[in-house]
Amino acid sequence: MKSLIGIIGFVISTAAGLPAFAADVPGVTDDVIKIGTFGPITGSNFALGKLPMNGLEVVFDEVNATGGVHGRKLELIRVDDQCDPAGAIAAVRKLIFDDQVFAIVGGSCSNAVLAAKKDIEDAGIPYVNFVAASNKISAPKLGNIFTSMLTSNLESELQAQYLAELGVTKAAVVAQHDAWGRDRHETLLTSLAARNIQIVADEELAMESNDATAQVLRVQSSGAEAVVLLNYPKPASLFVRDASRLGFDSTFIGTSVIPDPVAFYDLVAIPGATKNFVTISPSRYPIDSEKAEEWRNKLVAKFPDDVPHAYNVFGITAGQLTVEALKVAGPDLTRQSLIDALTDVKSLEVTFAPASLNCDTHQCLRSGAWFKRSDDGRTETVGITQLK
Repeated sequence: MKSLIGIIGFVISTAAGLPAFAADVPGVTDDVIKIGTFGPITGSNFALGKLPMNGLEVVFDEVNATGGVHGRKLELIRVDDQCDPAGAIAAVRKLIFDDQVFAIVGGSCSNAVLAAKKDIEDAGIPYVNFVAASNKISAPKLGNIFTSMLTSNLESELQAQYLAELGVTKAAVVAQHDAWGRDRHETLLTSLAARNIQIVADEELAMESNDATAQVLRVQSSGAEAVVLLNYPKPASLFVRDASRLGFDSTFIGTSVIPDPVAFYDLVAIPGATKNFVTISPSRYPIDSEKAEEWRNKLVAKFPDDVPHAYNVFGITAGQLTVEALKVAGPDLTRQSLIDALTDVKSLEVTFAPASLNCDTHQCLRSGAWFKRSDDGRTETVGITQLK
C-alpha cells in the first residue's frame, strides 16, 4: 500500500510540472485543432461570409494535405450570423461553449462583430478578424483580438499618404455620413491635414442619392486636384458618372468596398469615365490575375459552384497568418501560446498582402494596393502604399 501511494504521488507531482496536454485545451486533441468561423452564409450579405470562409478552408486543406500543424489537422466549423448583431452574439457563443473551438477566425460585418466583441474578449479565445473593417474591433489593443483586414482608420491614412506621394496639395472628400462613412471620415480629414493637403471641399453623398450634380459642381469649383470617395459603389459611381457628364476630370480615389474597378466601370457605364479612378485594396493581386491562378484553381476545385472573388482573398490572408502562428506556438498548444505567437508576428510574407504583416499592434495589415481598370478591361495593380 505504501508503494502504491508513493507511485501515485510521483505521477501527480510529475504531471504538475508538465505543459498542458491536448486534453486540457478546448478544441485541441492529439489529431485535430478546431477553428471556428462566423459571418453571413445566407441572406443578402452571404458573399461577405461564405466566400472568405471558402478562402480560409482552402488554406486549411493545403496544410492538412501535408500532415497538418505539428501532426494535427485543422477542422473548420462555420456558423451563420446573417450579418446581424444578435446573430453574431449567438454564433460566437455557440462556437465557444457548444462547439468548444480552440480559436476563431472570422467576422464579416462590423456591427455584428462589435456586438460579439465582449463575449470574445471575456472568453480570452484567440480571435483573428478577417473581413470587418471597423477600427473599433481591434483598437484599443486587446490581448486576444487581432485583425488581418485593413481597418477603416488605416485605410484612410493610406489614402492620404497616397495623395501626398502623388504631390496633391488640394483634395475634396465626398462621403456617406452614415456609421460606415463616419468611421473613415474623421481619420481621413486628420490624415490629409497632417500631410499639408488642403481640404477644399467636404460633401455628403448618401446611399440613397440619385443625382450628384450639385456635389460635382461644388467640388469642381473648389480647385480640388483629387477626390476621395468615401462611398459604397452606387453613390461613388453616381458621382463619377456626373463628373464625366459635366466635364470634371480629376483623380478619383475609392475605398476597399469597391474591390473590382472593372465592375465599377460597368456600373458607371460611360466610356472613359473611370480612366483616373483607382481604388484601395487589402490584396496585392486581383483574384483574376495570373499571380492568383494557383489559388483560383484550388477554390474552383473545392467550391465549383462559387466563382472566385476578391472576398476569398481575405480568408486566405487570415488563414495563412493563423497557420504560421500555430506553427510558432508549437506542439504543446495553448490559447495563450497562440496569442503570444500572433503578437510576435513582425514581418510575415503571405500570398496576397500588399506588404508583410506585423501584428505588434494587433492590426496586422498596414499596407494597401491600388487597383485600376486597364485599357483592355482587366484589373491591374498600379501601386502599393505602406503606412509610414
